[in-house]
Order: sequence, then C-alpha cells, then structure tokens
Amino acid sequence: MPSGTRRDLATAVVINAAGQSVLYAIGGRTLTGGSLSRVQAYNAATNTWSWKASLPLPLYWTNGAAVIGGKIYISGGANSSRAFTSALYVYNPATNMWAQKRDMPNTTFRGVTGVINNKLYVLTGCDQEDCMIFDPIPFYRYDPATDLWETLPEPNNWHGWGMGGTIGGKLYVTGGSSQLDVYDPVANAWSARAAMPLRRWMAAGATLGAKLYVIGGFQENANGSIVSAVCTTSVYDPATNSWTNKAPMPSARSGIAASRVVVNGKARLEVVGGPGPGNNLAFIP
Repeated sequence: MPSGTRRDLATAVVINAAGQSVLYAIGGRTLTGGSLSRVQAYNAATNTWSWKASLPLPLYWTNGAAVIGGKIYISGGANSSRAFTSALYVYNPATNMWAQKRDMPNTTFRGVTGVINNKLYVLTGCDQEDCMIFDPIPFYRYDPATDLWETLPEPNNWHGWGMGGTIGGKLYVTGGSSQLDVYDPVANAWSARAAMPLRRWMAAGATLGAKLYVIGGFQENANGSIVSAVCTTSVYDPATNSWTNKAPMPSARSGIAASRVVVNGKARLEVVGGPGPGNNLAFIP
C-alpha cells in the first residue's frame, strides 16, 4: 500500500464491473497521530493500488466499514484533535463520490460494523472520549431505505476496541473482553458463545468460510499483564463453538484492518495497515 505508514483504518470490499474484488482502505492515521482522509483501492486480481476520492473528513478509529448495494458505509471516528463524530458517510464506487447520511444518535468510535438483510448494524466501541471498560457501548441499526437509525439491545459483555463480522445472518463480536457475543436480529437478542482463550483488542476482524478471524492486535497474558502487539491469527468456528490458531502474521502489529476478497475463484483475507514493506498481506486459508 503506497503513501507510507497507516494505522487505525477501515476496509471494505466492492465487486467491480469486471467481477473483481476491490478493497478500499479508508482513513486512518500516521504514526505521529495525524488523521487521514485518504482513500485507496486495491484490485486483488491485478495486484495494483489506485487513489480514490477522499473522505469528507479526516478520520481514524471509525466503527469500520461495510457494503450495501455496492456502496460503502462508514460511521463514527475521531480526528487528530480527538474530536469525535456521529457522522455516517456513504461512498459510491461507480461515481467516486461521498455523501453524508443521517447522523448516528451519538458520537462513537472504534466499533464493529456488519450487514444483515441490507441493513447496517453498528456496535459502537465507545460513545465518549474517556470511556472505561464496562461503560455502555450502544448498539444501532441503520436502514438505508428510510435513512433512519434505531437503538437495539446491548450485548452482555464489553467490546470496546472489538472485532467481529456477520455469519449466517448473525453478528459475531469479540474483543475488549475475551467473551464472544452473537446477535440474532430475528430474536433481537444476544447470546454468548465460547470465549477467546486470551483477551484481545485493536486487532483485525473479518469473516471467511463461515468463520470469524481475529488477526494481530494487543493481547493480555494469562496472568493479566498486557503484552505488546501480537502476530496471532485466531479463528472461531460456529459449527464447533471453538477457537483455533492458524498461521501467524510475519510480524506483530495492531490498528490493522482486514476484508475478504476473491481471486480466481478462491477466497482469502487481505490484511492492510502498519509500516511498509508488509502493509498489505494476504491470508490464504
């Protein structure tokens, strides 16, 4: 990924007119903390990067990004002065233009975003500047058809700085705490599944092959002490309700993002962020 070191960014994948997976790397910040509005697109089939229209506002620590109807939705975040936003932006790859939609009910940052039945689900990481563990983290649903937000039940466990994704019409979220919570929109309720072996946060979270992947981030030791960033790749399988570890990243890093791409009919995870070289990695299952 060109343009230097970049962390705390968001990613989303859109299929272009040629049927190719294009990953969009959105916002983030430099190592010195300056927030970024830059947007770059990676065509996984051609292994090339290109520049796209910048975010209307420089942002890092957003709630992540997701795709509905071929458009990218991204909410919340902070700028370099740690001013937080409730804004919701939508990007149209066909026109290379951004538009602003209805604001979220509160300012939010560092949450988890997923799409179920063409609606946007956002479990916020925090709704205030200095929130602490176990502070409430509101959960919202946005309907693009009506441009309206609604408040949903919060999970039983704290997931600030969390990771997650959707599998089988349900939202899976972990991180912040070691617990794994699953939201079922049909029941409008959360349930607990097998916890991660150790607490992680600020990792990349993505789904691939009906499994949840948690890559890198910070990890708490078994004795409760905190280590620096890890290179661990942890995988949760809903079919067995269990966690396993797969091939680690070549180096440890946090503040990264990941999304699923398909190249030549084979799915993989594209992991971006951190210093180059190595700020664009492919995990092949």
